[in-house]
Amino acid sequence: MWQYLIRRILYAIPILLMVNLLTFSLFFMINSPDDIARMQLGGKHTTPAAIAHWKATHHYNLPLFYNAQAHQTAQITDTLFFQKTMHLFTFRFGQSLSERDIVEDMRQRMGPSLAIAVPTLIFGI
Repeated sequence: MWQYLIRRILYAIPILLMVNLLTFSLFFMINSPDDIARMQLGGKHTTPAAIAHWKATHHYNLPLFYNAQAHQTAQITDTLFFQKTMHLFTFRFGQSLSERDIVEDMRQRMGPSLAIAVPTLIFGI
């Protein structure tokens, strides 16, 4: 039984990485970091300097997957994908773009969600 559990946990790692990669790729195909900055700063009349400052402040100025200017392992680690993935897998969710604490939001919403889900899973209601 322990072998089965260990095997399932080891299978979960590449699955989580692939789901994260797919989600990240699809998100940035639709929204570029410039578009995200423009939406957060108020639309079309935003200056390029304000966009660059917002991107630097929120770490969206990094390359998406590969940093050609960096050396050795930093070519992979100094990318937006790696930074966001490491925050996700270490449970450091930080703040949303609207400056709300994501962990606190999860804490508030976890109780009602579990109150609905657990009885359904246990009793099959």
